[in-house]
Amino acid sequence: MTTRDLDKIFNPDSVAVIGATDRKGALGRGLTANLIKTYEGEAYPVNPNRDKVFGIRTFSSVKEIPNSVALAVIATPAPTVPQIIRECGEVSIPASIIVSAGFRESSPQGEKLEEKIGKIREEYGMRILGPNSLGVMRPSRNLNATISDKISSPGGIAFISQSGALGPSILDWQAGYEIGFSSFVSVGNMLDVDFGDLIDYFGKDPETRTILMHVESIRNPKKFMSAAKGFAKTKPIILEKPGKYPESSKAISSHIGSLPGDDSLYESLFRRSGVVRVEEISDLFSCSEALAYKCLPRGPNLAIITNAGGPGAMATDALLNHEGKLASLSNRTIKKLEKDLAPYTSKSNPIDVSSDANVEDYLNCIGTCLKDEGVDGILIIYAPQGESYPNQLAKALVKISEKSEKPILTCWMGREKVQESRNVLRNGGIPTLNTPEQGVRIFMYMYEYLRNKELLYETPKPLSADNIPLKHQDSQRKYLKTITKRLISENRSVLTEDESKRFLQTYNIPTIGTYVAHTPEKAADLAEKIGFPVALKIRSPNIDRESSTGIAASNLESKTEVKEAFKKIVSRAESQYPEAKVRKVIVRKGIRDVHYELSLGSKKDPRFGSVIFFGRGGIDEKLYHNVAVDFPPLNEVHARRLVERTKVPELLEELDDEPSVRLRSLLEYLARFSQLVIDFPEIKEMELDLAGTKRGLFTVDAQITLDKEGFSVEADPHAHLIIEPYPLKYIQKKKLKDGREVTIRPIKPEDEVSVLKFFDTFSEETRRRRFFVPMKEVTHEDMIRFTNIDYWREMAIVGALEEEEKIIGLGELITEPGEDSGEIAVVMGDPWQGLGLGTKLVESLIEIGKDKHLKKIWGSLQKDNFRMLHICEKLGFQVEAEYPDMIKVVLTVR
Repeated sequence: MTTRDLDKIFNPDSVAVIGATDRKGALGRGLTANLIKTYEGEAYPVNPNRDKVFGIRTFSSVKEIPNSVALAVIATPAPTVPQIIRECGEVSIPASIIVSAGFRESSPQGEKLEEKIGKIREEYGMRILGPNSLGVMRPSRNLNATISDKISSPGGIAFISQSGALGPSILDWQAGYEIGFSSFVSVGNMLDVDFGDLIDYFGKDPETRTILMHVESIRNPKKFMSAAKGFAKTKPIILEKPGKYPESSKAISSHIGSLPGDDSLYESLFRRSGVVRVEEISDLFSCSEALAYKCLPRGPNLAIITNAGGPGAMATDALLNHEGKLASLSNRTIKKLEKDLAPYTSKSNPIDVSSDANVEDYLNCIGTCLKDEGVDGILIIYAPQGESYPNQLAKALVKISEKSEKPILTCWMGREKVQESRNVLRNGGIPTLNTPEQGVRIFMYMYEYLRNKELLYETPKPLSADNIPLKHQDSQRKYLKTITKRLISENRSVLTEDESKRFLQTYNIPTIGTYVAHTPEKAADLAEKIGFPVALKIRSPNIDRESSTGIAASNLESKTEVKEAFKKIVSRAESQYPEAKVRKVIVRKGIRDVHYELSLGSKKDPRFGSVIFFGRGGIDEKLYHNVAVDFPPLNEVHARRLVERTKVPELLEELDDEPSVRLRSLLEYLARFSQLVIDFPEIKEMELDLAGTKRGLFTVDAQITLDKEGFSVEADPHAHLIIEPYPLKYIQKKKLKDGREVTIRPIKPEDEVSVLKFFDTFSEETRRRRFFVPMKEVTHEDMIRFTNIDYWREMAIVGALEEEEKIIGLGELITEPGEDSGEIAVVMGDPWQGLGLGTKLVESLIEIGKDKHLKKIWGSLQKDNFRMLHICEKLGFQVEAEYPDMIKVVLTVR
């Protein structure tokens, strides 16, 4: 099932209202009235107990309706719904909206009803919105399939809400902002259609420019991430989500039927997918308005200009609370302000032009600040006092804003006295907010949106960890897999320190040498060999890392001290843990020159899969609240952003003589650690203590805990990830006809420069045959489309001459979510045509299509593209359709 199926929900040509009634107080009355009175298509009331509703003939069931029906809207008691869904399936109604409540959100019996509906839906291949949904609106079609008697005016915003009761309030807010909706959707319990489906649908909807969402819980983060990343580059996705604290999270679970999950994981999900999260529902519309502004702040440095000191202080507090910065004004700016403003005004930021300031004072100040390179945006606060001039100032601002390359936001305080000037500002495209605090929040949302887009667009620098594990390490990796299976078979889940470090060493993550001793004498000999000081710790599969901290000794300077410490450690362990095997002790090199300590680890979340956490110091039970969190895979950009969300960069600047070198090494370690998490779904949790020294960064202590259920996902080795990693399995070496070796591999973001050079090798004929139209100048955004892809839903591969560092061919396989077919396209640079690379690229794409369980692969070719036609014919493609200049070829692969 694909997102195209949702057209039956949002653009149906006929609707059946099941539970239709005109009885006052009944749930179906509003639905029926809305569809009969305003809907442009055919509406069929269904009610076995009434002959007519609102004077229109009713049908006893959907089976009696003589015409085909595109959408069923169901408003009957919960126990009746499964049978109604079955009847809809039997008469081939492709989509339903279940407004009825009383399902998973209410009781275990309701949950069973919902499960029954789900099985019937799968049997007939239907799409279902709900249950417990308020319904949908599609204003451009006059479709109001909700119980609300108000329908929005048409516009460019798609609003998706998980709270049905919030719907009427949202519609009121929308009316106050004088904006329209392309659609309004209440998702209800999301038995089928969920946030990911709707982002996919509205991302391609020409009526929708912005997607706003009220989210309480996301059941399928992987699907959400994939959809949001695909469209956040071109359409702002703005959402509000409650549940930051345990108390509010518990309140959400009481009416959605499940716990929403840890909020810091949602923060990382939204940041990584390019979504902007706002704090208040009213901010959704204000932020939408602001993101339509022609420019965004390039940094967090805000200049505040006010005619009242109190609001300026309020804005400053809000800015610092939201991790923004007061712009540091240059000496040149301050001197100009001293010249233009009265002596008693404040020339520092926030700039208080005083209560007797006039329009010219404001405009001089604004013009000066816009020229200051340290200013990324301006918030102008106007509080009516004394002589009033809000309209005059607003009109002047509109003219300034039209030429400005920096965002200007306004806060005209009050209501009736400033409403007209607010309208002037809004009509002129200037965001205008109700309070100074909201003005600051919107500025920071604008900056966050740009930062999140940059995260999607930024080309990472290559890391030496990009292809870990390297080919020569594959055998060691397989050996580690064997170890994990053996440990699980022995009913062991916790690895000892030396076993854990073996994993890290395979992935080139530096560790402090760790050795195992059975006797005091052996421990002393090892200590002398590795050099004093040393540290000892108990080694037992029955004592975990946290428990072993008290059964250890450090800073041992002689063999005698080591022997004595060995005996004490074993004795203490045997006393505290009589059931444990405690005959062995770990000996490791002590570190004296520690500059700083860091924590790195991973943990499996039931919903979000494997998560990477990083921060300073140790790890405690409040794991996610004390460190920065992200999801694997981590490339250079993602690793750097993860580190930047901690105080570690400042720490390196203070304590290290080569902070940039140390930071680069840290990014390498994070990328390697990320690959380890990717490769081993068997790992439930990893905890590493890192020490920074002049010699570099080392893992001092490590513990890996295995997940017994992780061994059951071999059919999908990436089931523990919400972001599909770089698919190493598709890398292969091939020989060209001239004898040179070419590497065929999936494309990666780091290839941007190489792909751009590859495009420069195209003749006009090659460009025409691949793109069918003349190519414009290729931009960075164009390159992002080719190189920064979601491997879960599409694939692009390159043929590369690795020794020459050249890309000489490019192939794409594009699929839609839920589709069982994919489109392929292949192009070679002119100097490398005729060498057999085209055939090899197509063969690779066919194998990838099979791996993705596609039934068909197809392509569109120009009739004079004889080389590609020959390749397709040779590989079994059949001509499905012919057009004047084009041919569509199809290959059945399954």
